[in-house]
Amino acid sequence: MIKIEYRRTGPYVDRGREHQEEVDLAVVTRADLRWYYFLSDLSFTIHEKELAPPWSWTPVFDFLWSMKGVLEHLDRGEHSTIGFTENAELIEFVPEDGKVRISCTYATAEAVCELADLKDAWQVFRQTVLSELSGEHPRLAANSVLAELRL
Repeated sequence: MIKIEYRRTGPYVDRGREHQEEVDLAVVTRADLRWYYFLSDLSFTIHEKELAPPWSWTPVFDFLWSMKGVLEHLDRGEHSTIGFTENAELIEFVPEDGKVRISCTYATAEAVCELADLKDAWQVFRQTVLSELSGEHPRLAANSVLAELRL
């Protein structure tokens, strides 16, 4: 079982730019949305092995876009990683005959899962994030860059 979740908790959640006065989330750029908004605690669990970053300031949209890119590389049979702008840590994804071996530099946990299951978990996560945050911030739903995540 694969679960990807986010929580709007932790010491850095209130430091995202979505809390600034007069921010119009409908026109925030893709880059800004990826790196400066909606800081979250992530959970990325595969078969009860936790692979999420141990810090609480990961921008949820950066993780979404990064995972989308990883899945595109894995579809082509290519190795891929997710890096973090605030440090040198990585999550590594290695394709192996329809499966994916996932490890990270900040923990000893390693997991193997079906590529199809990883895609399904990402799609559920994407829909949850888009639905919840658009519900809380209606102007976010009007941001055209979010269409890139729906493809």
